[in-house]
Amino acid sequence: MTLEKWFSAIGCVVDVIYMSQKGKFTKRRIRVISVRDGYVRAFCIDSSAQRVFLAANVLAAELVSRHVS
Repeated sequence: MTLEKWFSAIGCVVDVIYMSQKGKFTKRRIRVISVRDGYVRAFCIDSSAQRVFLAANVLAAELVSRHVS
């Protein structure tokens, strides 16, 4: 997913496949809060906590919901 697509996803729920800086792959369901300077700030629904993701390490993303309930 390109960084530009994240801007349209702000406030949306998205499933992502992410590779950590240590090379670990995870699948997370997140609500995108903001995108800035190559980072995605989001609320991770799986861990019930805010997380920051390096946008370049998001390997795949799929929109789950456009509106947060």
